Amino acid sequence: MAKKIKMRYPLYLKEFKCIGGECEDTCCVGWDVDIDKSTFKQYYKVQDKDMKKMFQKNVHNNNNYYSDEVDYGKVKLKNGKRCPFLDENNYCIIYSKVGEEYLSNVCTSFPRITNKIDGYYEMSLDVACPEAARILLLKKDGIEFKESEETLGKHILSSNLDTKSKEFKNSPIKYLKEIRDFSIKIIKNRKFDLSERIFILGDFLKELEGELDYNYNGVSKFINEYKINSINSSYKKDKLNYTFEVSFFKKMIDDLNVFKEVDSISFQEYTKELIAGFNFNEIKDMNKYSEVYKNGFDLYFKKFINNNSYIFENYLVNFMYKNLFPFSETESVFDGYIMLLTRYSFIRFYLIGIFLFNKDTYSPDSIARFIQVFSKTIEHHKTYLVDVLYYIKKNKLDNMEFAKKIL
Repeated sequence: MAKKIKMRYPLYLKEFKCIGGECEDTCCVGWDVDIDKSTFKQYYKVQDKDMKKMFQKNVHNNNNYYSDEVDYGKVKLKNGKRCPFLDENNYCIIYSKVGEEYLSNVCTSFPRITNKIDGYYEMSLDVACPEAARILLLKKDGIEFKESEETLGKHILSSNLDTKSKEFKNSPIKYLKEIRDFSIKIIKNRKFDLSERIFILGDFLKELEGELDYNYNGVSKFINEYKINSINSSYKKDKLNYTFEVSFFKKMIDDLNVFKEVDSISFQEYTKELIAGFNFNEIKDMNKYSEVYKNGFDLYFKKFINNNSYIFENYLVNFMYKNLFPFSETESVFDGYIMLLTRYSFIRFYLIGIFLFNKDTYSPDSIARFIQVFSKTIEHHKTYLVDVLYYIKKNKLDNMEFAKKIL
């Protein structure tokens, strides 16, 4: 009988089921397909002769693997980075011919993400999966969490932390759960509009970073005494912010080199719409760009955020929980904030450009679809976000003035 373990997970997790060939953006195209050692060995013992030949032809050792549990072997992809085990209807031949037990840890797990924190297995979903994105982003009442004892099947641990260990005695990671829980509480506080919540989160983490430098043992007291209501009036967007925001994100798009280095056709199409919406190929005056952006912001995004802010709240909460925020980038709590803010504002920038091109209000479903494509492209890029953080810090933009400018 399988052993039960302590689990913590968002309630939406139980709703997810892979839709296989019906998926509009399958995870079996565009990404490397890793095979763990146990599954790799299974492939060479399989009784089905046709499948054995397919395994021998398409699965090989990975000489540079980092874990027996993840990437001991690799699948040789076809043109367009398509998995050779997909049939013409985008269903997995391995699953249909020899059974689920022959799927690798990676193929079984995704989009499920598992972290082990202080003995609890924390489960969540990655919005890079279209079905996961629909399920978790479109929850109007927000994301709630549950703890229970259950059995755990095939999985990959993204992180395994004991925050009480000596390793973190002098590290802010010691307070991961307290900081993350309070950060999520701020983002879920619907007394404020979403931009105010994100600004409040930045103020909290900036002040906390100072506390960590001054009085390391006072973190819990600082969190308990932090007054959310005291700083919400500090945030206000002005005209100069629009100019800076357009300039910053135009550079981010240029650096991403979408049409040469991004495989996603969907993301390329979204980028074409954004470029056309802002007239990036025609307008040369940055002030005119900012006027176009401001008009789009006023016409579309303010109204949409007011009516549908739950979609973006859910995106932020899910990211924070899944990625062990604010330590999603480095051990600096403010680095985590700056990059969360950048992701959110980059999504918003794209959506406004797309709106300006289409001249039509987006539906919640189409917003969820864009966030999914964005996440699959940006979050799973090997170097892009690291380079963005480097650029921000090099140019001394890691501060609350930068937050005001791109919020």
